[in-house]
Amino acid sequence: MGDAQSSETTEMRTAIRRLSLHPYSKYRIPCPRFNEPFELLSFSYDGQRKVRFDDSELKYYFPPIINPPPCLLDGMDTQIRRDHSKNEHIDGLLAALTRRYSYAPNEFQSDFVMYRGMITRIFVTPYSARDSWAMNATKVGSTIYIEDAPKSQAEEQSDFEQKMTYTGYKFETLCLLDRPTHQLRRDGLLDSALLSRSNTVVDTNREYCSVFRTRLGSHSIISGAEVDCIDQEKPGTAPNRLYRELKTSGILDSPRKLEMFERHKLLKFWAQSFIAGIPTVTVGFRDNDGILHNVEDFRTQDIPRL
Repeated sequence: MGDAQSSETTEMRTAIRRLSLHPYSKYRIPCPRFNEPFELLSFSYDGQRKVRFDDSELKYYFPPIINPPPCLLDGMDTQIRRDHSKNEHIDGLLAALTRRYSYAPNEFQSDFVMYRGMITRIFVTPYSARDSWAMNATKVGSTIYIEDAPKSQAEEQSDFEQKMTYTGYKFETLCLLDRPTHQLRRDGLLDSALLSRSNTVVDTNREYCSVFRTRLGSHSIISGAEVDCIDQEKPGTAPNRLYRELKTSGILDSPRKLEMFERHKLLKFWAQSFIAGIPTVTVGFRDNDGILHNVEDFRTQDIPRL
């Protein structure tokens, strides 16, 4: 029994690989080419967290009403929360790819398959040395599948962090419409749709995902990314050029907060958007009481110059 446990432990330990950040000089190399993402397909998660192979959860952007300033903590007690105790792995992404390429499996071939969040973490690691992460990787044939490692209880959010996370979801509901603006205006429903957004119940089960192919240097990557919204009706080609990211941040009422925002938060906003080829990040600035004070658009390509 003891030998078996020792053998098993040794086997598990050999499967763990740690990345060393030091020395930083090793990052002084030519930047590899990163190809513009090309959307292969899209899918949705409905209110029961079931995968739907359609665009039913794609939402449309319209600026939020901020006069009077809304409270982004409204409705927190009635939100519908996704059950994070169930590990979904990358099943939704694989199901969508399998359905699409069941008759052409060679088109599914890629060096890596993962969600965008994994690429983002790797991208920003040299600049966010204090942010630890862990991923699981499985190689099947010539493809490496990567997913987030389950979080421990010690990594669970505090009450304040849960509130600030909720403000992000609430901000999204204040920015989104179920139909394109021109359709609602044509049917005389735009004003009522805009006003009803403040009463929309936050449901974190629902999600629209874009699946795209890109290349980093010599490595091909297929990735999935949750997309918050699109600026107009989805075109048949390059829809990512019309997608938009929605984010929240604390108000920047001191030089220190501005520095932290640009060095850390804006870096991650840029990486997420750049990886998926999304051109615009809309940020809602709120205080610690959840009051939304202002909204600002950032062009992804301009963020590194700020």
